Amino acid sequence: MTQALQATQQFSGVQILRFAAAMLVVVMHITQAISIHITGTGPSHYWAEGSAGVDIFFVISGFVMAMSTASLPADGPSRVSAAWVFMRRRLLRIAPLYWFYTLLKVALLLAMPALAARSSVEPGHLAASLFFIPAMSPWGLVQPTLPVGWTLNFEMLFYAVFAVAIALGAPRIRFCLAAFGLIFLAGYLWPDPVALNFYAQTIVFEFILGVCIAHAFLHFRHASPLAGLIILAAGAVFMFAPGWGHSADRFATWGAGAALVVLGAVWLEPWTWRAPLASRLSFLGDASYSIYLSHTFVVPAGVQALKRLGVQDSLAIVLAVSLAVVVAGCLSYVWLERPMTTFFKRVLFGAPKLPTPLTKIQESTHAK
Repeated sequence: MTQALQATQQFSGVQILRFAAAMLVVVMHITQAISIHITGTGPSHYWAEGSAGVDIFFVISGFVMAMSTASLPADGPSRVSAAWVFMRRRLLRIAPLYWFYTLLKVALLLAMPALAARSSVEPGHLAASLFFIPAMSPWGLVQPTLPVGWTLNFEMLFYAVFAVAIALGAPRIRFCLAAFGLIFLAGYLWPDPVALNFYAQTIVFEFILGVCIAHAFLHFRHASPLAGLIILAAGAVFMFAPGWGHSADRFATWGAGAALVVLGAVWLEPWTWRAPLASRLSFLGDASYSIYLSHTFVVPAGVQALKRLGVQDSLAIVLAVSLAVVVAGCLSYVWLERPMTTFFKRVLFGAPKLPTPLTKIQESTHAK
C-alpha cells in the first residue's frame, strides 16, 4: 500500500476510541457531580482516572493531523498556503461550537448565577477564553469560561506549531519536539507568565506520540490485528489498573498508556471496520466533540433532576446521565455542529482546497 493510499484510509477504530475518550471525561464529571449533590463528600471526591480520556484525545489528535497532512508538499511556495489552509480548517472546526457553548454558559450565568458554583464573568477573561489564551479565571484557576475548554488551549498550540512545521517544510516530529521543548523550558525559567506556565506541562508532548504513531504507520510494516488487540488491552490496563490519579507524571502514565491504546486501535483496524456496529459507533465518534462540550450542561442538570426524583444509587445515576449526555451530544452534532461548520465554511471562507485525506476523522477531531 502506498503512502498516499494509507493516508486516505478511514480509521473506524480511532473514531470509536474518540467516543470512548469523551465518555471517560463525562463519567468523571458525573462522579464529581454525585459527590457534590448526592453524597455530599465534596468536589474533590470523584473518579479521577476519567481524565485520561483527554490524553487519548491528544494522542489521536497528533495521529490524525499527521496522517491528514502526509501528502502535503514538503517544499516550494505552496507550503505556506497549505499551512494557512490547515490552520483555517482547524479554526473552523473547533471555534464556532466552542464559542456557542461558551456564550451559552455566559448567558446562563448572567441570567441565573445561582445555578453555577463559579458564577463570575469578567470581560478580559472571557475574551481570553474565546481566543484560546490561557488566563487566570475569576475563581482562581487557569481555566476558560467553559472549563473543559482548557484542552482546546493545548490543541490550538499544537495546531499552530504544526502549521509552522508545514510552512517551513520541517520534519514534523523533530520540529514539534523542539518547539514544545523550548516552551517547556521557558515555562520553568520564567514561571510568572500565566500562559507560558500553563503550557509547560508534559501533557503537551502527547501530541507528538500521535505523530510518531502516524509516522510508523506510513513508513513501517504493520503488526497483525491480534497484536493490536493485545497492545490496546495492555495500554488500557497500564492507564487504569494502577490508579495513577493526578499525582504521577501525566505523560509517563496516562500519556504512555494512551499511545499504546491508539496504536493498538490502528493495528486493529482490519478487524474493526468489519464489525457489525462499526459505522454506528463511528457516528458517536463524529459526535464526540459535541458530547465533550455539551456534557458540562447536561451532567449537573441530570444529576440534580435525579436527586429531586429521589434517585440515590450512584451507578443508576451514572448510567442515566451518561445516556442523556450521549443523546444531547448527538442532537448537538446534527442540529448545531454540522450546520454551523458548513455555514462558516461556505459564508466566511468558501470551500477549502486542501486535499482531505482522513476527512471523516479530521473533521471531527477537537482534542479531543
